[in-house]
Amino acid sequence: MMRACLALVLAACASGTMAPPPPTEISVAITSPQPGAELVAAHPTIAVTGTVAATNPRGAVEAWVNGVRVDVVDGAFSAEVTPDVGINHIKLEAGDGASELVTRELDVMWAPAYLAPRAGETGFDATGALSLQLGQRFFDARLLGTALDRSTDPIVARDLASAIELILWHIDLAGLVTGGIHRGGGDTTIDITLPSVTPSDIVADARIVDSPAAVDLKIDLLGVFLAMHGSATLAGRTLAIDGGVTTDLHATARLTLGLAPDGTIAVHATGVTAGIGPLTPGFVGPNAEELDALLTLGSSNFRALIEGLLSELIPTFTDRLPPLLETVLGTAGKLLDNLQFTLDTGLGHPVMLQLDGRTGALDVAAGATSGHVTIRQDLAITTSGSPVHAASRGAPRVDASAADPVLDTSGVHLAVGLDFLNALLHALWNAGMLDGKLDSGLAANVTARLPPVVLPTPAASPCKIDGKRCDVVLELGQVELELPGFSQSFGVSASAGARIEIHGGTVSFLIQKTPDVRVWETSAMPGTFTPSAIQSLIAAVVWPRLFGAIGDHLTFALPLPDLASLQLGDLAPGLADAQLAFPLRQRPSVDDGLLVLGADFELATPRPQ
Repeated sequence: MMRACLALVLAACASGTMAPPPPTEISVAITSPQPGAELVAAHPTIAVTGTVAATNPRGAVEAWVNGVRVDVVDGAFSAEVTPDVGINHIKLEAGDGASELVTRELDVMWAPAYLAPRAGETGFDATGALSLQLGQRFFDARLLGTALDRSTDPIVARDLASAIELILWHIDLAGLVTGGIHRGGGDTTIDITLPSVTPSDIVADARIVDSPAAVDLKIDLLGVFLAMHGSATLAGRTLAIDGGVTTDLHATARLTLGLAPDGTIAVHATGVTAGIGPLTPGFVGPNAEELDALLTLGSSNFRALIEGLLSELIPTFTDRLPPLLETVLGTAGKLLDNLQFTLDTGLGHPVMLQLDGRTGALDVAAGATSGHVTIRQDLAITTSGSPVHAASRGAPRVDASAADPVLDTSGVHLAVGLDFLNALLHALWNAGMLDGKLDSGLAANVTARLPPVVLPTPAASPCKIDGKRCDVVLELGQVELELPGFSQSFGVSASAGARIEIHGGTVSFLIQKTPDVRVWETSAMPGTFTPSAIQSLIAAVVWPRLFGAIGDHLTFALPLPDLASLQLGDLAPGLADAQLAFPLRQRPSVDDGLLVLGADFELATPRPQ
């Protein structure tokens, strides 16, 4: 009997009359967070909740969030995801162990804080967006001595004190006293010319002080031989003067620093003093012995006349120092000032971007190695568009701490806040620059739900551009691509490295041409195009349009000091060919939310004749 039943069952199977098992349908949804959400660090993790349902499952229903299994209880699940600053991708997978996994994906932004735009506008007021720090090493890398090497050609001064020394070596000090010296009256007069004034050594010291904010200068011209020719009348006797005297000349000046109401840096020389060391006579001729004796007598009128002559030499070169320092410091307030350009991604309408800068603060701190003069620039960011994403929290802040990093690797540091870069990108995004229609053989609607964000390059990242490590990483998330002609839609996130390049005096941002792209389908049903096909479209067409425009236009010239305005050539012909440069000392680095470039001061001139 059992054999008969089994035979009947086998026969039914063979004839195909047994009904197949019903298909399994799995539906999943992420209920929180929403695609394109901007999350804040008040919540240290990202809470992911959702539902999983299955009809006719062939096994236990399971779910995974970002690869980690989660419990499904009564068709619901919850999970906590540890976020990274920037774009975070959430991927939900669910299945019954037999059917193909069903997925849902989305991107969110997570940041410690957000910088809000101006109310009702796309623009931002970025306080302290840029800073130029001149360290003690810029003013004087070797206090109580000289670092100037005069054996090279050209001679290169690598700090301000050495530059002062180099300028003084070029100057014909005797030429500063034109027309000779004619002093005295009655029976005590002196009429001489100075054929030459030759120091054996020149040492300048420049030290930052902070009470008051100033730079204290001390200039020593050592072993100065003043050649003289002429005559002196003393008590009715006329003495022929030939030969000269040797002495040390000392000058001090305090260059006070202040912020003027118009935002410029004001430099004033105060407390200028002139001192003279012992006078060593070196006269020749028939009256040499008598002149030597008169000079040796401290109370002689002849000595007083010589000291008066020397004291007039010193201000002739100390008067040139405030304009030199004012020119260097004044450039900081001009970085990115009144810069305007138009960006066109070809998706929608072009967006005009304008940057207006103003010196916001002047910080001065003393210290043999840590001393610095820092000029901070505030920037106003403005675009031509109205807010497209008015509900946005604002530009993500990479580092919300207020601590200033220690910058001591170079004499000059230019620090660009990542907050400023992200505010700039947010303004362009909010003006609609990344939204529009793509028509490159395939019609598509593009909507960027999240602003681009610039982040430090992770230590383990292999990112390089032209063989050099990337300075930062640019991320873009929850870009929604709709193909109306095919009833398909996709979500996209992308990232690429970027570097700051400096050529001559021009700073530019170089962005990787080929990004890392992630694509997931958001259509109700799969269609003609696969995520891999869309990935190629994004890399080849969309990304170059979005960020090629930014990389091509976001450039600015460093406002290097204008040496011609200082008229150094009037002091000495050799100074007319002086070249001022700030060569990069190292690759840019990111520290405490700042992209930092380090450079050194160099003033080069031909060797003095």
